[in-house]
Amino acid sequence: MSNKLTDELKIVIRDEYVHGYLDDTNVRRYPTVDFLAKKHNVPRATLFRHTSSEDWQSQKNMVQTKIQESLDGERIDRMVSESKRLDDSAIQIAQAMLGRVGKTLQKAYQAEQSNPNIEAISMQELREASNVAQNAQKLGKLALGQAQEISKVSADVSNPEAFHAVMEQLDELANAKSQGGSKPIH
Repeated sequence: MSNKLTDELKIVIRDEYVHGYLDDTNVRRYPTVDFLAKKHNVPRATLFRHTSSEDWQSQKNMVQTKIQESLDGERIDRMVSESKRLDDSAIQIAQAMLGRVGKTLQKAYQAEQSNPNIEAISMQELREASNVAQNAQKLGKLALGQAQEISKVSADVSNPEAFHAVMEQLDELANAKSQGGSKPIH
């Protein structure tokens, strides 16, 4: 024999349906109406009538949407925090690289000032120091969001003549592709 669906029992069942419940393994489950009817030993048709007339499904969807939005917000916050930490580390590394290059060049300069007859740093060492400094600058600028490649593209696109030239090249490419690639692209 089925239990009568009292107002108190209906509140419990609605809460389990809309908000889910934690199972034995502490995992949130969202049961079906059939499952809840069996679990609480209430008439299935009566429970279906209440879920339909009170629009439990929309309520369940709204709750799940809010949960997902909250989780997404937490993930975004965590990603922003990690990104900041990574950028801060990259800036510190870039500064350390530039500091090391600066010390090397300063020592070489002082050595050459003390004895003008010596070459304290070879051209190869100077070229390597220059490459390290350039890489450090790129690393620092990327960490600060100032990627040169990106700014070059946006600067070129903001120039109407450059924009039209790019569009013409894209049109040429599209035409060549539509003709089976038989026309050379300049």
